[in-house]
Amino acid sequence: MNRGSLRSGVLLCVILLLALGLRFYHLAEPSLWNDEGTSVAVAQRDLATIARDAANDIHPPLYYWLLHGWVRLLGTGEAAVRSLSALLGVALVALIYALGRWLRPQEGAWIGLLAAFLAAVNPFQVYYSQEARMYMLVAVLAAAAVLALVRLVESGSFAALAALVVLEAAGLYTHYSFIFLVAVVNLAYLLSLRTRRLDRGQLLGWIASQAVVVLLYLPWLPAALRQVTSWPGPSPQVSFFQALAETWRWLVLGPTIETGQAVVPLLAAAFLAVVGLFGWRRRCVWEPALLAVWLAVPVVSILALGLYREAYLKFLLVASPPVMLLLAAGTLGHGERPARYILRVAQVIAILLVMVGTGVALRDYYVEPVYARDDYRGIAAYIEAIGRPGDAVVLNAPGQQEVFDYYYHGELPVYPLPVSRPADPAATEVALAGLVKPGGRVFAVLWATGESDPQQVVEGWLERQAYKALDAWYGNVRLAVYAVPGQVPSAPDRNLDVLLRSAGSGDEIRLVGYSLAQRRLAAGDIAPVTLFWQADQTPSRRYKQFVHLLDAGDQIVGQIDAEIPKGQPDEQVAGNVGVPVHPATPPGEYRVEVGLYNPETGERLLAPDGSSQVWLEPLAVERPLAPAPLLALGMQHSDGASFGEIALLGYDLHKLGFAHQPEAALRPGNVLHANLYWQAREQPKGDWQIVLSLVSEDGRQVVDLTAEPVNGYPTSSWQAGDVWRGQFNLPLPGDLPPGRYRIHVKSIAPDGRSHDFNSTGFVSVGE
Repeated sequence: MNRGSLRSGVLLCVILLLALGLRFYHLAEPSLWNDEGTSVAVAQRDLATIARDAANDIHPPLYYWLLHGWVRLLGTGEAAVRSLSALLGVALVALIYALGRWLRPQEGAWIGLLAAFLAAVNPFQVYYSQEARMYMLVAVLAAAAVLALVRLVESGSFAALAALVVLEAAGLYTHYSFIFLVAVVNLAYLLSLRTRRLDRGQLLGWIASQAVVVLLYLPWLPAALRQVTSWPGPSPQVSFFQALAETWRWLVLGPTIETGQAVVPLLAAAFLAVVGLFGWRRRCVWEPALLAVWLAVPVVSILALGLYREAYLKFLLVASPPVMLLLAAGTLGHGERPARYILRVAQVIAILLVMVGTGVALRDYYVEPVYARDDYRGIAAYIEAIGRPGDAVVLNAPGQQEVFDYYYHGELPVYPLPVSRPADPAATEVALAGLVKPGGRVFAVLWATGESDPQQVVEGWLERQAYKALDAWYGNVRLAVYAVPGQVPSAPDRNLDVLLRSAGSGDEIRLVGYSLAQRRLAAGDIAPVTLFWQADQTPSRRYKQFVHLLDAGDQIVGQIDAEIPKGQPDEQVAGNVGVPVHPATPPGEYRVEVGLYNPETGERLLAPDGSSQVWLEPLAVERPLAPAPLLALGMQHSDGASFGEIALLGYDLHKLGFAHQPEAALRPGNVLHANLYWQAREQPKGDWQIVLSLVSEDGRQVVDLTAEPVNGYPTSSWQAGDVWRGQFNLPLPGDLPPGRYRIHVKSIAPDGRSHDFNSTGFVSVGE
């Protein structure tokens, strides 16, 4: 082995290790999402059942067969089931290196090495290398098939032809979109005939080989035709050029960066691809034609056939290798003559810009929650933590059953509804009426509602017959929690007749009255509230109603915001809302305020006396039957300390009024809100006090507050095991220097002894 080959081998090993590290990094951390749950469930069936089930699905069986053997060896944990795709992702990098060496032998290994490096860090490939689905297998089979084609054109080897036949058939048994790659292979082979003498025997051999591919696929062809022609297609809502830009963004930088944020790197990548495409020597015509066809056929097919949809762009992984090869060729290649200095500088700048975009996309993929996969693990854990007898779980898309069962180990009944597609409204509503129990709750896991329940039969019935208390996104899946009353009131129990008016638009909406279905409840319960509204004229915009449950210090212990139901002028409409009482709320009497606001501006509508809220009768909150589980608390920071009789479990820190946006910037003069979560390790023997302070990085105390751990509920009233939340407001001085600050808690026991706790988290105060 010469020195150049040794150097190339070492560099390739480094690149493959980089690819391996990126693909296995945090592999088990994200929850499986819906389709991955399907993969795991299908893979655990026997091979014949997998084939039968795949015949009724939109995916052929080969990947599931491979995964079947894989999970038998490694198990069904998240890392285990995803590791197959991760290793296939590394194999794809190696195949791209091999393709670079074969296509551009005049540059030695450098084109292959750079293309492999770009593939190793490519966010598109990394993303789907960490998903337990068949798309990385499709890409590997595509790259291997093209490599076999290159070997065939170069040498006419029968082994290469046989390998190509097997790879084409395997690709078709893996995903129906592989037909695009079959078209690429055939078109590229025909183009190769223009660069060499036509050999009738070779041409007949080629035709025979493709006939063998068809024969190998013939047993599955009826199922393929049935599923492809009957599966609902997308409805593109974007222009051709916008779709083309989005497609290029996915190929170069993946799904974890917005096109508008990456215009410069994407233009730089396009520049390199063009240089790479036209940078071949004149005698090398077929190679750039192969890459152009390989890239263009899948992309044009997706766009021209009306298949453009973000969920379908992963099919274009088969077109990722030519992009990496073109970018590498555009960076290193320079045609027949040495590139001019200005072109070489442009190439260097362009590849650096592409790498900056790649770095941003990878960082966002690993750290930004908005790009996390659907968190069924979090949903299942939340339901397990707060579910109780009488509750039920509804899955609006029955296909969620497999991934939900993967994570959920509780005892609540789970109902996949609607049972048919399209939904039968009457049958679905009868089923819903039979499963809900007065006094219980319904946890509705809502996914792909546009396909599974486009008429919103499930959600619409729950909105009318129950009280929504939570509507939270876990990736692309929603969890809505409803309280089920004994009966939904049709008229108010208490009449009010308060006119609320918008100062901005002049809209007037009257609060006719309200009904409280439950005036005494326990911490963690949902307070059902029905507000009756009426407008003389149709409002000029949509308004939201709010209901807040407040303690004596005006701290919110429960709240809900929801749009007013639509109605005609002079029609009285009822807005059912469920106010979730925080599970660590201490016993006591709490005031209820309601009102309306403009969700675009935050402006509240005002009553004739100028007030921005209307007060209802108070609600009584009682001690829960059992302490709140930690998962139900929703703590931002779970680090704390034990002080003996009581312990600090954790805390939240955010700008006052921004609990929904804890990352909102703090400025001098703002109010910092702190929630402290406490647990009684044993029955406290007296009343504790705390000193809550904001401390600078150099240890200087800038704000402090002395109070009870939970205002209005002394520790002498606590019982062993109790979990309570204390809420505090810390006004920041107007001249507070910008910087980072931490929370310091000093506890003072009844006997005067003190204990200190310094939080590990910081809050940043800007200018």
